[in-house]
Amino acid sequence: MDLRTFMDFVRRNSPREYLQVDTPLSAGWELAAVVERLRQKMRAPLIHFSRVNDCDFPVATNICSSWPRVAKSLGISMLQLEQRLLAAYKNPIAPLQHRQAGRAPVRQHVYRGAQLDLSVLPAIRYTRAETAPYISAACAVARDPDSGAFNLSYHRLMFVDRRRLAIYMTPNCHLQQIFFNNRARQCPTPLAVFIGAHPLWSLGALAAGGLDCDEFGIIGGLLGQPLAVTPGLIEPRLAVPAAAEFVLEGSISHCAEVMEGPYGEGLGYRAERTRQPVFEVELLSMRDRAIYQDIVPGGMEHLNMTGLALRLYLQQALPERFRFIRDLHLPAALTLYICVQAPQPAGVLEQMMRRILTGQRFIKHVAVFDADIDIRNPQQVGLALATRVQADRDLLVLAGQSGNGIDPSECDQVTAKWGIDATLKRNDRGYPIKNTLPADVLEKIDLEKILHP
Repeated sequence: MDLRTFMDFVRRNSPREYLQVDTPLSAGWELAAVVERLRQKMRAPLIHFSRVNDCDFPVATNICSSWPRVAKSLGISMLQLEQRLLAAYKNPIAPLQHRQAGRAPVRQHVYRGAQLDLSVLPAIRYTRAETAPYISAACAVARDPDSGAFNLSYHRLMFVDRRRLAIYMTPNCHLQQIFFNNRARQCPTPLAVFIGAHPLWSLGALAAGGLDCDEFGIIGGLLGQPLAVTPGLIEPRLAVPAAAEFVLEGSISHCAEVMEGPYGEGLGYRAERTRQPVFEVELLSMRDRAIYQDIVPGGMEHLNMTGLALRLYLQQALPERFRFIRDLHLPAALTLYICVQAPQPAGVLEQMMRRILTGQRFIKHVAVFDADIDIRNPQQVGLALATRVQADRDLLVLAGQSGNGIDPSECDQVTAKWGIDATLKRNDRGYPIKNTLPADVLEKIDLEKILHP
């Protein structure tokens, strides 16, 4: 399974979800404008731009904009896809080296030295904010010098010149930890970046967990077989998917920095210019007739990619620690709703919220509800917040927490987080009693007979 097989499946089996655009368009905003106009119509089809001005490569976007579409390509339901990811966390399948590493598809064309020129890639712009083009669908592969663990993660890359890219690493992310570990040794960080991935590769690369989380293994678990990889040509201890479309190899300098940004980030606000490390590229390789994958930041695909992996990780990890959790829901960015069995002993819910808020950098707000509240129903959630919360008693505020770098309200990557206990509380007369009809009367009412006698 690779990007091409997935695109071909959607084209053949879900033609209404596949849009091929043959009109020549500019990478400077016009591709993103097509995605935005479709989003305004609540549509997110897989888009294949066959002709991009000043570029030899077609561009594909919205690859991960619909997980049900991905599940359909596997012949399974959305629920089964979620179950497969949960199983992959527990039973990862290690990658397997491609049987002819030197002839892996992504090594069909290799450029280095004087032949290397990053300007051959599409110079894509997304909003009025950017002053330089970006690579947005780059999955980075690094290796921790202390533990030897691999890490896969997505990071934005800004074009600097024909051989250099500025890399923005989310504060406190695993790649940044690896970078800091190398920088403490005055060493660059070897890095390989692949572009053009099957959506299951992306889902596995976004798996939540510690630095020891084996994303290659989780990808294998999702595929049901080992992912075929090929070793790095610059750093052989790294590995990249053998059937990726493009690979960039080199290292993150431990000392060189450039101004990076502005950038139209995922939450819809502009990330300002800051000094960021430089990814010094030494090699570019690609497949025959390579397809360049793009992700429009802040679009439906961008938000869809991160939400599923985080929710399923929390669904697996939190109930193991807090067995009274019944359900979880991520209704918006940085927000988590939890349904619990009530009542709980004093202090237990605060302890849970504190643990989540300090442990998850992409969760800023937690609200906890009783089992009688449908946490996917905004009206019920709003009523619970209005009638079961006293702010001076039920609000937990944690100042001075590490931010995530994409929240515009942060100050110097420091944020305040909060939790709300919206469960019923005992008063002098016990717990408030909700209005109900007699159950036997409600059971006897047959609407069909009454409305259609």
